Amino acid sequence: MLFFNRTMEYLQEIYGKVVDYVYGERSYNNTPRKIVAFGNVLLDHTAQLPKSDTELLKQFEIPAESKGELDADTLAKLAAEAADRVQFEVNPGGSALNTVRILKQLGTDALFFGAVGEDKTAEKLREILQEREIEARLATVTDVPTGQCVCIINKDTKTKALYANIGASAKLSVDHLRKAEHDETQAFLRPIERKQILYIEGFFVPQRQDVCDFIVRSYIRERRRLAINLNAEYIIKENFRQLRELARAAFFIFGNRKEHLTFAQQLGYETIDDAAKYLLEQSSTPKVMVVTNGRECVQLITNYEDEYAAPGAITFQSFHVPRVNEVVDSTGAGDAFVAAFLHAWLEKRPLSECVRMASEVAAKVVTVVGCNLP
Repeated sequence: MLFFNRTMEYLQEIYGKVVDYVYGERSYNNTPRKIVAFGNVLLDHTAQLPKSDTELLKQFEIPAESKGELDADTLAKLAAEAADRVQFEVNPGGSALNTVRILKQLGTDALFFGAVGEDKTAEKLREILQEREIEARLATVTDVPTGQCVCIINKDTKTKALYANIGASAKLSVDHLRKAEHDETQAFLRPIERKQILYIEGFFVPQRQDVCDFIVRSYIRERRRLAINLNAEYIIKENFRQLRELARAAFFIFGNRKEHLTFAQQLGYETIDDAAKYLLEQSSTPKVMVVTNGRECVQLITNYEDEYAAPGAITFQSFHVPRVNEVVDSTGAGDAFVAAFLHAWLEKRPLSECVRMASEVAAKVVTVVGCNLP
């Protein structure tokens, strides 16, 4: 019996590699999920340092409140130095994967697509994803390490330096999606007459324009809708043309105020409202633009009226957000907001109710380290 079990495990592992996925990550439920997310898959390391400890960031010439990308070697050194000072909290990360994790906790099963290397980091990620029953189809690439992220939070000022190297995530290809598409035992696309959201994080856009184009061209039609997250100002500036095309195809556009303003300026407008009006007027289908603004408010700009209606009048609404007495880590607030908003929308809630629920979930997430519900 022991020999039989080991033989089966070996065959399962080989089968997983043949189809580019590791056995155990695939769902036994063959029902396509209502949300399919595409993004960078990272192993997140979060460290909280006291205000007095400023030497680490100075050593690497990193501003206390900043985000960006580092080469793999520099990121590894930063992680090692931080680990010598304080214990890390480790979570599966990446914007879209954070959203999928929160969706799972809210009761909406979603599927994540990404790529990892063939290394210990990938093994750790798979282990955590399986423990938490997160559905992920992770293509394995052999020549690039798995992506990682380091977040250094100042415990007193709450500033955070967030830096990543996406590593193998950049290698997710159109071929990987085509293989998944033709795997009849694990279909991931719903019929176009049934509601489904395909979600692309902004961080996914660099180096994968062909994949984004393929998703829009091949999958987005009728009730199969595109949602995007702008994610970061530097992503918008460096990849504006690609993001503009995604925004034109998108039904949902998420981002914070700085990101939406940067996008508006790249479009040639001085205000978010003017840019939103242009996008909505140019579109033959409805759009929902959501602008978060930290503790201030959430702005909703839309011409969506109901599921089957043509674009209606453009409306601009602002909503108050819940008061949070102590913010511990705001890193995943936006990802959690997106998860709760989409979860509520799939439950056929009004858009105002989607905003309310999303704001409440984000307010809970910022009270703990990492993108997690307490």
